[in-house]
Parts: sequence; structure tokens; C-alpha cells
Amino acid sequence: MPADISLAVGDGARRMTYAELAEARGISLPSARRLVLRHHWPRQTGNDGIVRVTVPLTALARGAEITAFRVTTTALATSHAIDTVSPPAVATTDPGPDPMTATLSLAVDSLREQLAIANGRANRAERRIDELQDELTRERCRAAALGRKLIEVLTGPRVPWWRRWFR
Repeated sequence: MPADISLAVGDGARRMTYAELAEARGISLPSARRLVLRHHWPRQTGNDGIVRVTVPLTALARGAEITAFRVTTTALATSHAIDTVSPPAVATTDPGPDPMTATLSLAVDSLREQLAIANGRANRAERRIDELQDELTRERCRAAALGRKLIEVLTGPRVPWWRRWFR
């Protein structure tokens, strides 16, 4: 009896640990955990404390195809690297544009653009803070004036209660 059939559960599913899933799919352990969360596959913690996941066999077959593709392309790349003959080195006075320098200059330009955007946002934020501080100062002055007026009204000359109605 094949091993896949003996480990099958229910409708074409297999119970396996995260490590087994990662090995079967050819992915890392954190990727296997994210895969289980993304597909909402049932999990169960055993008495030994190890979590086992019920994985559909179709997901395992797809992982085997991807792994086989990776192995095939890697094998082809290494076999061609051995067979190819590199052309002889020719000394030139102008080395031409260095691809690493071009890549770094593009990265620096991108970072300069991002820095300009961030500086603009910071300047706008500082102006807004200054505006809000000025507004707060004006409101404090108004509150102080109202407080002085209230104290003046409360501590002013005593007027009979009936005169307060006719002001």
C-alpha cells in the first residue's frame, strides 16, 4: 500500500506538521504557517504538543510540481555553466558603464526623490503646527479676557436682584 494512501484522511487530505508541509512544498517554515492561515486549513495540537494540519492532496501535488520545476531549472543552469566557454578577456582603455554603478545611481536618485517628498511633508507639518500654536494663543487670550470680565461682573458693585432684570 503506498504511503500517500495510508496517510490520507477524509476527502483526499493528509495530516502533517508545519515542517513536513514546508519540506513537501519546498518553502520555508514561516511560509508554511502563512499558507495554512491563508487557506484556513484545520489544525490540531496533539498530546505531544506538535501541531498537525490537514492539507488537501491537491495542494501537495502543486507544491511537488513547483519543487520539481525549481530542481530542473537549477540543474539546467549548473549544467550549462560547466559546458559554456567564456570568451578571452580583452583589455580596453574604456571599461564602459559599470552595471553596479548604474544600479546604485538609480537607487540614490530614488532615495533623493523620497527625501524631497518627506522634507516637503515635514515643512507642511511644521507650518501647520505654527498655525495651530498661533490659534491656541489667540484662544487663550480670549479665554483670559472672558475670565477677567466674569470676575469683574461677579465682584462688581452689589445691585439689588430686581435691578439686574432691567439692565
